[in-house]
Amino acid sequence: MSGERIVENWRLLAQSIGALAEHVDGAIGSQLVPVTFANLPPSPKTGMVTCINDSTVNTWGSVVAGGGTHMVLAWYNGSVWSVVGI
Repeated sequence: MSGERIVENWRLLAQSIGALAEHVDGAIGSQLVPVTFANLPPSPKTGMVTCINDSTVNTWGSVVAGGGTHMVLAWYNGSVWSVVGI
């Protein structure tokens, strides 16, 4: 790949990131698509946040398990999903 083409690719990437940043900056919130506990990622990363629509618990800090009727906001701490919002 020529040097000019590499520079052009980086320029296009920078423009795309700039456009995305402007879009996010104007956002009034974000929406998470609710998922069942069974459909959570098989290998979650620490710090992931998701909306679970079949939690058995809805008390802040409780460990989430599926099969219930509660919709909660959950955070993965590296070993379990726990409730951080209802």
